[in-house]
Amino acid sequence: MKIAVLVSFIAVLVVFFFVAQVPVTLTSDEVAKAVSEATAESGVPVDEEVLERAVQLSVAKLEKGQSTRLKYLASAYLVIWLVFVLYVLQLDRQQQELDRRLAQLEQESDTQ
Repeated sequence: MKIAVLVSFIAVLVVFFFVAQVPVTLTSDEVAKAVSEATAESGVPVDEEVLERAVQLSVAKLEKGQSTRLKYLASAYLVIWLVFVLYVLQLDRQQQELDRRLAQLEQESDTQ
């Protein structure tokens, strides 16, 4: 039981480590295409270079915020798993103590 809980905790830790390390970014081509489509649909004359730069800065800011939030989510999830693992280990220790005490009581009742 302890081994299964510890292995699952390590698996979750590894998954979140890799998830937190993979940034989701938009390429300049994707941004340029989106800006071109948006300006074509709006019909309003706009300086596409300025708009593209503004979009790139906005995307970079949002991605940084998303990365930070993902790290907080992973940290909270790992703390919850750690508390759960410690709780299960404590229950296992208490169960062993109860088993030992039960065996001792059975041995005492057999001798009487």
